[in-house]
Amino acid sequence: MEPALSNLVPQSPSIPNRTEVASIASKAIASRPVYIDTETTGLEKRDEIVEISIIDYDGSTLFQSLVKPVAQIPLAATRVHGIGNSDVLKAPAWPILWPQIRSVLFGRLIAAYNAPFDSQMMQQTHNRYRLTWRDTFEWLDVMALYSRYRGVWDPYRKSMRFFSLEDAGNFFAINLKNTHRATADALLTRAVLHSIAGISY
Repeated sequence: MEPALSNLVPQSPSIPNRTEVASIASKAIASRPVYIDTETTGLEKRDEIVEISIIDYDGSTLFQSLVKPVAQIPLAATRVHGIGNSDVLKAPAWPILWPQIRSVLFGRLIAAYNAPFDSQMMQQTHNRYRLTWRDTFEWLDVMALYSRYRGVWDPYRKSMRFFSLEDAGNFFAINLKNTHRATADALLTRAVLHSIAGISY
């Protein structure tokens, strides 16, 4: 039985062979993953999702929606992603959207840039409505994979350095912008994974 793709990102502190990392990316792409990105009210334990986008393996949009949060969107968050309280005033709440989101994600490998963050925010948004989180999805963290591909050692953290999505896009000269909106960033994540694999996006 082969290990899950999400467990294939090398964890060794040694600089990996880029061919090996590209092979991992190629295998992930061959499984036809979906790509997800979320925008949120912030980065803390009670913050929640205000926008979510899910892109299919071929770059088509499977799902996209603003999400009306329980709490107000702080101005600091709006300055990052441009989504204000007036934008989400008539947007559906998370419990209304979740059945459709889950049906799109079910049985698929989910690729995201900083996947632990998106996974955590989905759970936190669930928690705001006192919903029980029962779903176990398979995730591929493209940020961690790109970190291994770059192979820049961070002596302070004693691990490979992490880079922003924008940096990854610039490194591969990808003609897509990191806009901090969910659909654009999910498409950029897809392009980064393809670039790691050396496959056209």
